[in-house]
Amino acid sequence: MKNKIRISFLLLFFLFIAGCSDYQEKFAFTGTVEEILVEEEMLVIKEYNKGIEGRQDGNVYEIPVVNVKRYSIGQKLEITVFSNTDEDIWALDHLKFDIKTVEN
Repeated sequence: MKNKIRISFLLLFFLFIAGCSDYQEKFAFTGTVEEILVEEEMLVIKEYNKGIEGRQDGNVYEIPVVNVKRYSIGQKLEITVFSNTDEDIWALDHLKFDIKTVEN
């Protein structure tokens, strides 16, 4: 009986920890890879459609990636931006990105 209680407690604890992410989704956009910065392991993405929250066509974002070789110039990507701050700033130490390839 004590083992069941311990296991239940541990399971609830891990579920609680998994659900307590400091990062919240801020916005998403679709864009094309304009430049690949190999040394910095970054992609330069140009937004090609109007995003939410008043962002305009043509915004350019630098986004860090783990493996720049997976991407190519002109490739379409869908980017979801997560932030751990309420401020409207583009500070990479406060941001995380979910990057998905968009089929042409």
